[in-house]
Amino acid sequence: MPEIPKRFDLVVIGGGPAGIVGATTAAALGKTVALVDSHHELGGAGANTGTVPSKTLRETALALSGMRSRNLYGVDLSLRREATVADFLRHEQNVKAGLNQLLSQMMGASNVTVYCGTASFEDAHVIRMRPLADQNSPDLLLRGEHFLIAIGSAPIRPENFPFDCPEIYDSDTILEIDSLPGKMAVIGAGVIGSEYACTFAALSTEVHVLDGRDVLLSFLDEEVSRELTGAMERNGIVFHWKEQVRNCGPGPSGGVALSLLSGETLHVDAVLVAAGRKSNVASLNLSAAGIAAGEHGVIAADDYYRTNVPHICAAGV
Repeated sequence: MPEIPKRFDLVVIGGGPAGIVGATTAAALGKTVALVDSHHELGGAGANTGTVPSKTLRETALALSGMRSRNLYGVDLSLRREATVADFLRHEQNVKAGLNQLLSQMMGASNVTVYCGTASFEDAHVIRMRPLADQNSPDLLLRGEHFLIAIGSAPIRPENFPFDCPEIYDSDTILEIDSLPGKMAVIGAGVIGSEYACTFAALSTEVHVLDGRDVLLSFLDEEVSRELTGAMERNGIVFHWKEQVRNCGPGPSGGVALSLLSGETLHVDAVLVAAGRKSNVASLNLSAAGIAAGEHGVIAADDYYRTNVPHICAAGV
């Protein structure tokens, strides 16, 4: 007997900021809405691995380092010597858990049906929802009169970095670090790399930033970029401009050895690769819906977020 799809006015793929706003707005207008997200926690990268966690970690790092109390002469309020990594991450985890709970309550109050699983198009009006592995539930077919693809992005993982090595992190897995490294290399001087470089430097980690370009955050005004670079250097961050990693592997006495194109070798305890992000569209089977993704999985959309298939919109991808 053929599967009968569950019908909705709108099916949203992705439970990040764009997906949540789209779902709750449509529900407020009286539409039936389903939201499919590939994680148990709603909020996407913004709530779970990006904006909220990184800003919370930064503020925690500043507090633990005593940076804001250095003008109190003769008084050392720094907690750095006693604090553990668990202490460092606990506040971030509490903030994230509170936001996840709030978003779940919003979905319930809006009568949005939430599915935890992955989505792929069967055709332009039907997706197959595969529940997460720990749910032991059958696949479901969801039919939507309209779709909003808001699946977000993931860190790019260059092939010359062995991410199965516990000392190699990307901007998602860095939140799982279990000990503060004495010396860290950050690959990429973009927004993410710069923010985490400052965070770990505030906790007295020796930070080396490597980038193939010769300027920090090139989209900034030249004077602003120069002043920010100087401030980071005064906080102990070492920049390696016009430099790239040739090979990355275990160091002779532990840690990680980075062989650079310049011929130098940099030995560190941990590596954060912040080499950009790509859209999470690989599993969507976009061709079944007649949609083509461009470079890094980016979906083209017009000023109204409509793709080349008018009833399918895309935001944040």
